[in-house]
Amino acid sequence: MSGKTQKSSSAIIYQSLSQMSKSFYEKFGDEVLPLIYKAWYAMGLELGKRLKERQVTTDFKSAALAVNNALHKRYGTSLVCEELSKSVYHLKTKSGNVCDVGLENSGRPICEAVMSVNQGRFKAACGIDVDMNIVKSRAIGDNCCEMIYRPLKK
Repeated sequence: MSGKTQKSSSAIIYQSLSQMSKSFYEKFGDEVLPLIYKAWYAMGLELGKRLKERQVTTDFKSAALAVNNALHKRYGTSLVCEELSKSVYHLKTKSGNVCDVGLENSGRPICEAVMSVNQGRFKAACGIDVDMNIVKSRAIGDNCCEMIYRPLKK
């Protein structure tokens, strides 16, 4: 075996789906964004169901902790949790890391559509819709990605 680190199956799937989404967006423009959003959100719902099965409590904070743990398994130390509470989940990547799913300089709309996967995770894991604020994104040329999720009031 070579000295290279192998990508996990989930990383390969995420990157492939992201590249396909990016290609559709480049070819068809804004009109395809709702379909991309819907597909990624649906994937998030399925991932969130799996998280919920392993949770004892199903509030926003518990879901944020489960999402954080899942993301850390995938991204390791390149992801930093800035805040995790009953009303905020704030995370960012370390400065200089490339976009893990290959959306570098692709634009905010495609980033928001792809990142809706995490909104779906929250919905399934705790039954609450969340607001997603993408503060910084490699997709718009920033030096890192930074996102804040907050539960929406019912």
